[in-house]
Amino acid sequence: MKKSLLALAVLGAFAGAALAQSSVTVYGKVDVGGVLDSGAIGTGAKSVRISSGVSGGSRLGFRGVEDLGGGLQAKFQAETGFCADSNAGAPNFCTGGNNFMGRQAWVGLAGGFGSTQLGRQYTPAFINLTTIDPFGTGYAGQTTNLFDAAGSSAANPRFNNAVIYSTPSMGGFSGSLAYGAGETTGNWKAGRGTGFSASYSGGPVYVGLGYHNVENAAGTASARKNTNIGGVYNFGVATANFIYQTTKNGPQPYLDVADYMIGTTVKLGGGSLMASYIKHNDKSVLNHDASQLGVGYNYALSKRTSIYTAFAKISNKNGATFTVGNATEAGTGNKALNLGVVHNF
Repeated sequence: MKKSLLALAVLGAFAGAALAQSSVTVYGKVDVGGVLDSGAIGTGAKSVRISSGVSGGSRLGFRGVEDLGGGLQAKFQAETGFCADSNAGAPNFCTGGNNFMGRQAWVGLAGGFGSTQLGRQYTPAFINLTTIDPFGTGYAGQTTNLFDAAGSSAANPRFNNAVIYSTPSMGGFSGSLAYGAGETTGNWKAGRGTGFSASYSGGPVYVGLGYHNVENAAGTASARKNTNIGGVYNFGVATANFIYQTTKNGPQPYLDVADYMIGTTVKLGGGSLMASYIKHNDKSVLNHDASQLGVGYNYALSKRTSIYTAFAKISNKNGATFTVGNATEAGTGNKALNLGVVHNF
């Protein structure tokens, strides 16, 4: 009897140690804001909405890590969007292609070699873009109102069927390589994606380069190609942000674009003032040029809860029809005002 009790105690101790080496975190964001759009293309009409995911998509996620020994870890992340404002059009997951766990879903291994992740993930080029954007590719002032999102489509920054390898940080330098299978039977090049990033982060400086390419449906040429480069310098009370991106659409001459953004984030009144100016230069025969001026303010009520406001206006030229959106909406007009609250858990 004593031996049995001792055996159970030993097994319990090992089980406790095993559990201590593995962890799963539940996290999320609930973001709801008022959106006033005006200047709708063609009509000039206004739209008043209560929207979910203005600064960043409302989401529920799970991330975990298991220590496999010898410095090797297994990791995963599964993240779904949800609509915090209504259930209109249900099922509707309000981002990630409106699919369950459509924001991210990947599993991988990490260690001294870096990390390798397999599944649906953000592209390296988009991560560089959102790191530099003062608005974090959210709110009315986001870069992606005029910039291509450097992902599986012009508006979707994620990779399907992706394998991404990321190096460890080496003196502040790091990089990523990405491959997304097109999964077309008989033509492995059709619809495939490739990309990479290289960056340096140290002290007040961040500098990054991103590249993303998507093959056409025939696998014979590039359907869309993005290259961006930029950085952030933190002066303490304010940052200086700049990024330049080119977008080309394979053999079609109608998409040849150069975009740049200059911006800043300023500590003000206990919160953060965000501002940026974006220039969209369409070098094709269409010459659909545009520019955007955006400003916003985020005030933290606690470590988890913030209130925000943002405004942006786009000046379209030569028949361009760009609209002011936010993290989950394309928008309806060339001007938009946001006012909302976000809670992270």
